[in-house]
Amino acid sequence: MNTIYLVGFMGCGKTSVGRELSKRLEVPPYDVDSTVENDRGQTIREIFKNEGEEAFRNYESLAIRQLPVQHAVVMTGGGAVVREENLMYMKNNGIVIYLKTSFPVLWSRLMTEEERNKRPILLTSTKEEVQQLFNERSLHYEKSDIEVITDPLTTEEVCDQILEKLSRLNIQ
Repeated sequence: MNTIYLVGFMGCGKTSVGRELSKRLEVPPYDVDSTVENDRGQTIREIFKNEGEEAFRNYESLAIRQLPVQHAVVMTGGGAVVREENLMYMKNNGIVIYLKTSFPVLWSRLMTEEERNKRPILLTSTKEEVQQLFNERSLHYEKSDIEVITDPLTTEEVCDQILEKLSRLNIQ
């Protein structure tokens, strides 16, 4: 089985869906952000503060390429697909699945204090700026191999949808 790459805006459920999907497929889960943090010895927030977003995006690109391309589920960061080379790498080495979530649902999830503190961009951006970022990134997400609309679904139901779509494509 080629690696499954989960993409989507922050708060769409990549981590929870990725963990559940990896259990069901009996393959290990990998989180790109955690890989960057472990490799760099800093949190994402510290990298943004100390080195800037461009440095983080470079580390993110490296992390994507160091993870397995077989028998894995990879949860990417929300901005990973903005770099066309990342999207092409993932498409060439696996199946890219877009967890499509509406902005109002995302915004309500992101407004908890815990979420805001985990995500550097939320500390300095207005709702309108985050909406603009969402709109820009959506154009990249839509280039994925598979799209699953997540708004009304639980984590388990999202996984059911993914497995059903993979089955229809004879992938598993």
